[in-house]
Amino acid sequence: MENARNAENPMRTLFANFVLATIDMLPREKFEILASLNLAARFNIEPKDWRLVIKQVLHLSDTIEIAILDLWYTNQDIAAQRNTEYHPNQFAIDFVENYFKEDSLIDIWTDDSLKRAKERIKRFHGRAN
Repeated sequence: MENARNAENPMRTLFANFVLATIDMLPREKFEILASLNLAARFNIEPKDWRLVIKQVLHLSDTIEIAILDLWYTNQDIAAQRNTEYHPNQFAIDFVENYFKEDSLIDIWTDDSLKRAKERIKRFHGRAN
């Protein structure tokens, strides 16, 4: 998972891989490589799972996975309506880019938006089964 900006910042690449893992689109071999990196030791922190290390190092919220999944499923619906494909790698790159924008509202929940996001995710999972 590389693009020019991510190549300059390895944490962006790790975050993009976190996004892919969250939407269950990270290839197994890549997942195993990331798991073998022992990022916890590298960052001198407690969590052992590489995904938890990313969450802690980037100070991601407990709802980041909901934000990722909700946006992924929403974009998949839009792509289907347009009869096109939104590739997981492009989604991960776009998510990371938009997350780090100064005025980003990704993972910012207002009123009952978190509840609605959880309901959308649940509906999508119901369609997938």
